[in-house]
Amino acid sequence: MYFMNICTWDPKEEKKVRDRRKTWKWPSKVKVIFEFLDLQGCRVINILDTDEKGLIASRSHWVDILKFETFPVYPIGDTKKKLSIK
Repeated sequence: MYFMNICTWDPKEEKKVRDRRKTWKWPSKVKVIFEFLDLQGCRVINILDTDEKGLIASRSHWVDILKFETFPVYPIGDTKKKLSIK
């Protein structure tokens, strides 16, 4: 299943987010489709292919400093073709 996360953090936490991200790895059950850093700051958007357990695992290391908005999503148009969904 595909999920979209919009992850935001307080500007005061910027260094902590950057430092943690340097060593953090996505859980093995999570396939990252897209990941974008908002150039205006303090926000990352990602699309993941995983199940509920993978989603929980991907968030567990961050809940102390990130706010998550998570939505189940389904690709359409060219994106659907690129991901080879039938």
